[in-house]
This record gives sequence, C-alpha cells and structure tokens, in this order.
Amino acid sequence: SSGVSATYQAATTAAAEVADRIRVSVTDSQSMTMGLGMLVLSAVEAAEHGASLDEIDAELLRRRNRTRVYGTIDNLEFLKRGGRIGGLSQLMGSLLSIKPVIEIRDGGVELESRQRTRLRSLQYLADKARSAGRLERIAVANGAATDVGELVSRLGDIDCANELLVTDLGPVIGSHGGPGTIGLCFQRAD
Repeated sequence: SSGVSATYQAATTAAAEVADRIRVSVTDSQSMTMGLGMLVLSAVEAAEHGASLDEIDAELLRRRNRTRVYGTIDNLEFLKRGGRIGGLSQLMGSLLSIKPVIEIRDGGVELESRQRTRLRSLQYLADKARSAGRLERIAVANGAATDVGELVSRLGDIDCANELLVTDLGPVIGSHGGPGTIGLCFQRAD
C-alpha cells in the first residue's frame, strides 16, 4: 500500500524507467500481508486464463475493493518501540489488558476496535469474516502466535470458495506488531 510503504512509488519509478521497452502496470494494493497476497493470486489466475494486462488491472481494482485486512496485537510493547504509540498508551493498554484490533482502511492502518482479552480479539476477527458473507479467499497470517490455531478453529465453518490459507507474517509487519500478532485477510465473493 502506498499509504504505509514507499514500495509503490519505487515500482512506479521503475516502470517509468523501462516504459519505452516493456509495458508495466503498477497497482496500489491499498493492502498488506495476505491482503496483497490474495491480489497476487488473483492476478496469476487471470493471467493463466489469458487475461490481458488491462483486464488484469481492472480485476485487481475490483478485488482490491472487496479485500479486507484486520489484525490483533498481543503486546503493545512493539508498537511503542516502533513509535506507533506513546509510553502512556502502552502502560494503560497493558494495565487494562487491551488487545487492539487494527484494520487496513484506504491503504492505511487504523484502530478498528479495542478488545479486553485475547480470546475476545480472536472472536472479533472471526465474527468480521463471518459477517462478510460468502468469501472468495481467506487467510490467517501470524507472527509466532502460539494461539493461531484458536482463530483458525473459529473460522472452520466460514463459507469460502477457496481453502483457508495459514501463513507467517513477513519481517516488517512482524517487527511492528511483535510476537503474537495475528492478521485475518479475506476477499468477499463478487
């Protein structure tokens, strides 16, 4: 997402550098982790079915608008270390056992909810997926979360066209969220 990373701008610059030799299209995912991964899977499937670059671009924009990414942080310490929250916020959150639920909205990271316990935050994520209706794709990404299976089991009855994917968070997201971070990514069916 251009809202959280300079990667989009770097790709746009690189595409402009080779524009006289290679046709390159750059799409702002407005997402991260497996939200971006789902868009990549969609692009590959479209290309395998013979879609043109313009058709792939249009499909990615449609799917981007149906893709949601949420996450829960187990410990506020890493958000404080990364400068995302202050010391007082971290102290108050720790004292109250607050488990923030974040959402990637319009390409940026926003606080979506504050849950009082870890189990409530995982149930909140599962309820988000369940209330979205029929899903095309769903994935859980985690950063060394020992309870990732708890969320996976709560998603067992979700109506989804594709199999649930479980993966690890990348190092950038993992370093900001810290151990125990769990992300839920899903793409609503058309």
